[in-house]
Amino acid sequence: MTAQQKMYMDDKEPVLSIMVKPRETIRYTLQHKKFSYSLYVGAIGGFASALIALYGTPYQYKYSLGEMVYSSFITGVLYYLMINLILAALLSAIGSVFKGKGNVKTLFQTLCLTSIPYIWLMPIVLFWMQLAPQTFFDVKNIAWEMTDYLILYVGSFFILAASIWVFVLNIIGVSEAHQISKWKSFFILLLASVFSALVSGIFMIFLM
Repeated sequence: MTAQQKMYMDDKEPVLSIMVKPRETIRYTLQHKKFSYSLYVGAIGGFASALIALYGTPYQYKYSLGEMVYSSFITGVLYYLMINLILAALLSAIGSVFKGKGNVKTLFQTLCLTSIPYIWLMPIVLFWMQLAPQTFFDVKNIAWEMTDYLILYVGSFFILAASIWVFVLNIIGVSEAHQISKWKSFFILLLASVFSALVSGIFMIFLM
């Protein structure tokens, strides 16, 4: 069995293998998985990201937990995929300056795959929201017990760890899609973030 064949067998399930072999998994997915696979992963990742975005927000008493989860699914999927498409176009344009080879399609697929750590975290977040909503949301006038603080610290650690891993995967993914070094990839992501922040700031000024 050749080394290439072994890589294909090991990386046939990206949702699992990306945690230990991110570059090989992204390469395998871009070369051998259909575009719809990345789209599907990105949709679930968008849902997971929207759920995590609720962490620390004020609890909306007029909505049930099920309604908030449903709303997160609808808005999260649409918003995440739209943002990924815009970001992929931006990363493609900036990357071309650094002689990157990635196009909008491959970068969009890559960005969708980088949400996998949030997908792993989604069952924990859903359980946390149901088990101890007073620690997940910003709920006023509720006395906390010691177990509440423990749940908060453990849950916050998981969210922080997943967010750091998503950031690392973005660097590795852009590096692989553009066939450039990780340092160039980091710099491209930094420029894209600065540009996005400036555009968002200007847009908000005009809205005020």
